[in-house]
Amino acid sequence: MSVATTAAPLAPPSAFRRILVQYPLAAYFVIAFFVTWILILPMALGQGPNGLGILPFTVPDAGLLVLFILPCFGPAAGAIIVTWAESGKAGVFQLLRRLVQWRVGIGWYLVAIFGALLIWLLGFTAAAGLTPFSNFFGQLPLVLSTFVPLLAFGLVIPSLGEEPGWRGFALPRLQARYGPLLGTLILGTIHGLWHLPSFFTPFAAPFTLGNFLGFVAAIMGASFFWTWIYNNTKGSLLIALLVHSAFNAASGVLNLNAIIPQDLTYAGWVQAIGGGAWLNAVAFGAAGLLVIVLTRGRLSYRPIPPALVPMPEVAPAH
Repeated sequence: MSVATTAAPLAPPSAFRRILVQYPLAAYFVIAFFVTWILILPMALGQGPNGLGILPFTVPDAGLLVLFILPCFGPAAGAIIVTWAESGKAGVFQLLRRLVQWRVGIGWYLVAIFGALLIWLLGFTAAAGLTPFSNFFGQLPLVLSTFVPLLAFGLVIPSLGEEPGWRGFALPRLQARYGPLLGTLILGTIHGLWHLPSFFTPFAAPFTLGNFLGFVAAIMGASFFWTWIYNNTKGSLLIALLVHSAFNAASGVLNLNAIIPQDLTYAGWVQAIGGGAWLNAVAFGAAGLLVIVLTRGRLSYRPIPPALVPMPEVAPAH
């Protein structure tokens, strides 16, 4: 006697999950912004020295550390939530496994760690002569004692909170839909705008329109450099973390008065574009333009064949 067996029917997905699957990129960006902004806005809107003073309270000092760490994880939260909706636990595991994807060649580690530092140093040297260059190499112990701890710390805060989202989730989809150039431009713009509330906190203040637009432009230019590295390391999120952390660490090193004097007077073309606020945008814009030209606009992008793209594992709606 045979016994007929039937597979248990899949439970219908919730309306929320169906929206995430139908509009994954839009859902990702909404979640990334919501998680970050809802956590940081109390400080940005509060009565602190850099806040807008709209809310009638000041975030205590003990809360500043929490509001420095947690908002960084908005992009990672968005990536994990939407990936789970699309592909379940297996998709989330596949995303996070790229954090330990380390076999990429020693050359790409060097580019990831020192690329931003070199771009910044060349930018300041072009603007102010050889003084920043000579200060940098004349103060190597100070440079290393600052750069290495900032690099190590930055691998977690903010890189671990951001890169699983920006490069891990959004970039592959944007490149597949819009191509590497437009996809990177979209990502760089959104990534820059995501930082807006932090300009009303001690972490990025003070806010001026010129400073903020220059910051966004620098992120947009750097994004082409970052995409090029990402594509050449087969989507390694470990390298993406290093690139992001090294970018921030390089900024910390060059903010040292012994390397770039705070009273540095800009002249010539730098003064014409608004001084140091836009120098970063010019430096990273030039780096981005260079990789665009050298890769003929492809940024080393290799499309994934449709047969290799994982399909969402979502039950049909009833």
